Formats: sequence, C-alpha cells, structure tokens
Amino acid sequence: MSDDIRLPADHEPHACTIMAWAVHQEWGAERTTVERELEEVIRAIADYEAVKLLTPPDLVPAARARRLGPGVEVIPAPVDDIWMRDIAPVFAKRGQQTVAVDFNFNAWDNSRPGRAGDRLARTFDFGAPVVGIPLIAEGGAFVSNGNGVSVTTRSCLLKRNPNLDEQTIERRMASIGVKRLIWLDGDKSEPITSGHIDGFAAFLPDGSMIVDHLERGKGARTRRSDIKMLGDAAKQAGIQVERFWSVADDLALYVNWAIVGNAVITAGSRDLASNRMAEQQLAGFFPGREIRAINIPMITAGGGGVRCLTQPIPL
Repeated sequence: MSDDIRLPADHEPHACTIMAWAVHQEWGAERTTVERELEEVIRAIADYEAVKLLTPPDLVPAARARRLGPGVEVIPAPVDDIWMRDIAPVFAKRGQQTVAVDFNFNAWDNSRPGRAGDRLARTFDFGAPVVGIPLIAEGGAFVSNGNGVSVTTRSCLLKRNPNLDEQTIERRMASIGVKRLIWLDGDKSEPITSGHIDGFAAFLPDGSMIVDHLERGKGARTRRSDIKMLGDAAKQAGIQVERFWSVADDLALYVNWAIVGNAVITAGSRDLASNRMAEQQLAGFFPGREIRAINIPMITAGGGGVRCLTQPIPL
C-alpha cells in the first residue's frame, strides 16, 4: 500500500456523505426554520447517496421521528454544529485506505466560543485512521482537483496560522498530497470564514475550474481581483477557468455545491427564474447529472451553503 496521501476532488464517488442534525441554540428564534431547511437538504442528498447523520444523543429520538428515509442513518455523536465541511475531518485516500485528516479546527479563529464538537476529528470514530497535520484550517478553506492541485486564500490560511508563511504552509499541505497550492488574496473582511474559497470557486469533473462572477455589490472588487489572479495561476498550471454568471440575490450560493451520485445539489435563490438560469448553466458543466437548486435563505444568511453542510467520505 502506498504511503502517499491524496485529497480527492468533490466530484469523485463517495461511500457516503456526513451531515449533522445539530442546529445550535445560537440560531435563537430561527432554529425551527434552519431545521426545516436542513431537513430539505438532507432529503435531497439522500435521494442520490447514503447520508450518515451525526446527531447529539438527546436529539436522536427527534431526528428519527422525522422519518428522513432509508438513505439516512441517524448516528449518536458528540456533535453540536451543522457545518460539517469545516468541523468534521477531511477524508482522503492513502492508497486504497481512507484516512481522516485533522486540520485542528479552532472555531474559525474563535469567531464563536469553542465547543466540544469542534474536536470531532478526535472524539468520534469515523472508522478511518486519523492523520494529523501541523496546520490550522478547515475543509472550506480550499478546493482540490484530486490530482495534487488545491486552491486557497491568504485571507483565511495566513490568518489561521499567523506564525507560518506561505512556503511553510505549502510544505505542510504537501504532506497530505498537495503538490501545488494556488494562492488567492481572498477577503479579509468576510466574517467568520475569512474568505473561504469554496464560496465562489470549485473544480469541475473535467479538471477545469468554475468561478461565480460577481459584477457588483459587497466584495465585487475583491472577487474580480481573485478571478484574475486565479486565471493567471491556473494558466501556469494548465487549468482552464470557466465563469459562472449568477443574477441571484446575495443568499444564493450556487457554486458552493454538493456533488452526490448523479446530481449536484446547491443553494439557490428566492427568485425561481434565477434558479432556472443557474441550473441551465450548471447542467452544461455537468452533463448527465441532475441539478437541484434548493432555497435555504436562513442557512445561507448564517454563512454557508450546501457544501458547507456536507463532508463526503470517498470510496
């Protein structure tokens, strides 16, 4: 068995997807709405692949009472938040073996008080050996093509690791198979995530990248700068960059998708016409896959989309 670790791309086949039924009381009066939106995402993903739904022990009866279907396994776990892309370990391959990479999640630089569930990579047995890396990051901080190339932002990783420079971070990422790390500036003003790349960029199954082009509004100038930077770096790496033109409200996160089975599940807009346009565009990038845009405005207002709610375990 090879000792080399490889970070799979999101579009590679999954054994299952990890999600969590752990809507924290911090949502206050909106908690019921968030649960309703989360349930819709869970059901949609379970239409295409198995979901392992990590659930606080005291909420297991309530989760099972929702009868989420045969594709959803409710599992008691020490979990207390829903953002599994960041809080759960990132699953990688070491030869044929699946491993769980612990990125030492620190509640987005303590943007909220730390919780026991933040150490989920160490406190829950995912059935995979845990691999540590001397780096603080989270799954939303980078996207990978499955062949050793990842894209990240300075605004996130340098903030998470103030005592490390880019070269040191690159060497440490190389230990989990990242042969080339493409840096974008990101958005220092973005709350909590400090400019996660997966809010607007992703790799496609053909090896190219897609970016959600923002024409105006908050962050537009930063986004245009990063798109140009990505275009220049991708060209050097032999990666084509495709532009996705969304005309939706700020609560649509189309490119923050979950690729599950033969479908792409994404956070759409209240505007059904915008969703139809987005679905048509995405269908061109994912021939043969069903595109489903789900309106989850409360969750997206809380800082994330469908990708942020999910952590796939690769086959």
